[in-house]
Amino acid sequence: MTTCDPRPTLGSSFDPRRNSFGFLRIVLALLVFFQHGLIAGGFAPAPGAHSHTDLAAIAVDCFFAISGFLITRSRLRIRSSWRFLWHRFLRILPAFWACLVVTALVIAPLGWLYTRGTLHGYFTADVHGPFSYLRANCLLLMHFYDIAGTPDNVPITALPNGPVAWDGSLWSLFWEALCYLGVAVLGATGLLRRRPWVLWALAGSLWLLWVVRWFDPAVLPTALNNEFVAAAVRLGSLFLAGAALCVYADRIPDRVWLGPLAAALALGALALPDGHAAASLPMAYACVWAALRAPLVPLPGGRTLAPHRVGVSTDLSYGVYIYSAPVQQLLAVYGLYRLGVAAWVLLSLAGTLLVALASWRFVEAPALRHKNDVLAGPVAVLAAVRRGRPLPVSGRRTARDTTAVIPVQRGRDAGGGGIIGEQQQGEQNPQEKADPVGGHHG
Repeated sequence: MTTCDPRPTLGSSFDPRRNSFGFLRIVLALLVFFQHGLIAGGFAPAPGAHSHTDLAAIAVDCFFAISGFLITRSRLRIRSSWRFLWHRFLRILPAFWACLVVTALVIAPLGWLYTRGTLHGYFTADVHGPFSYLRANCLLLMHFYDIAGTPDNVPITALPNGPVAWDGSLWSLFWEALCYLGVAVLGATGLLRRRPWVLWALAGSLWLLWVVRWFDPAVLPTALNNEFVAAAVRLGSLFLAGAALCVYADRIPDRVWLGPLAAALALGALALPDGHAAASLPMAYACVWAALRAPLVPLPGGRTLAPHRVGVSTDLSYGVYIYSAPVQQLLAVYGLYRLGVAAWVLLSLAGTLLVALASWRFVEAPALRHKNDVLAGPVAVLAAVRRGRPLPVSGRRTARDTTAVIPVQRGRDAGGGGIIGEQQQGEQNPQEKADPVGGHHG
């Protein structure tokens, strides 16, 4: 990290091997866990649609802002959108598919067995059965969240309009994937390097749409005044704000006082009706600033925890996010919330961490070992499919091949925007393996 620069920027302050994005992600995932857990156990009411105290929704906003910064940086480091998408596929989909299978074939059957004393009728359910759950939701777009009408008779279903859902948190992964595709398109067309101002233009369009929706939604066509567009405005503006901070990092100042100011502005914007889009830019800056400046955390025995080391060798943030809801719902089916809030939180946290660790060790980490496999380009794949031949995928890259994956260091792109994070293979960012994701159902 540069320390002698009299006027540091986000670009000069960023150290790919010493930042706290992993620490920040696990904090945000636990924030979602705690708020959803209190609701699932019946210890807190569900926040309203326009609640200003929905900490889980704020955590999701931060997830998307961080994602915009890191995912854009990832694309700038990789010359091929094909390989960029391969990295994103390995990070998201294997663990997502495993979560669907574990929920439909392990967790939900345990709940069904406990409440009914038998598994009869579960696997043959006609409406939203377990196999329909796997088939309908396998492409990230969640069509329904219950499995054969379960979970039922749990505190969350007693709430007004309480969702019957095993894992409602999965909804945002579809939007995360759309953002990845957008970055891939911008990279493939060269706009991300040569015309980075396009990011500001896209973000500005979403901010304008939010303003119109807020002040006079009646003037919008029906197609632009629905929940789908509202989610696109909210999450898209957050992702684009983080992406813009990345490509212009060498021009954006990094000051001690700017982080708290940005956080205050973001909280003020969130006080507006549906103010997530208005908060996107200051929130993105506050998140990046916090990841670059996270202080040492004191531990018992006079030791300290270095936040930049969190998530480097074992990253549980994704697993905590995707498994916390089904674990909490299963414990609610078993009635463990009756033990009190302290026991409930500890038991659900222990269960979530164990499943998240298993997800990392047996699904996520093994999948990520294939990120540098040699891949054929899309033209070669289509040609092989057309001719009925095996797909031309082979082995792993050797050390001599790494320049095709990680380009050499650059200073600025042709459009004048600062590009950070393009480094040699030996300087890869440890956080690259753990892209931020997160979500909140409702």
